[in-house]
Amino acid sequence: MREITQRELAGWIEAGERRVIVFGHTPFCGTCKAARRMLDVVEQMNHEIEIYALDLNFAHEFIQTYRIRSTPSLSIFDPASKGNPNTVYAIQSVPYLLDFIAQH
Repeated sequence: MREITQRELAGWIEAGERRVIVFGHTPFCGTCKAARRMLDVVEQMNHEIEIYALDLNFAHEFIQTYRIRSTPSLSIFDPASKGNPNTVYAIQSVPYLLDFIAQH
């Protein structure tokens, strides 16, 4: 999982050329750390899945624009959805995450 900036993410979303999966987190959030470990497993299980981490402490515009309610969050931006992400906040399990990513 690679850390990205709000600016870098905004460019990808605006371009709308590919699906982008974003893990919204804050560094001192214990639940975020557990979610990150699960997402690392997801990436290892399916090498076609690429997840980007965004530190929400430095992404206020992202939070407001996409109405992010809490951390951790996992948002999937699909070019077909025209910038409206599918977002989940309850990072329940690896199978749940694999299913969520597959469906969106």
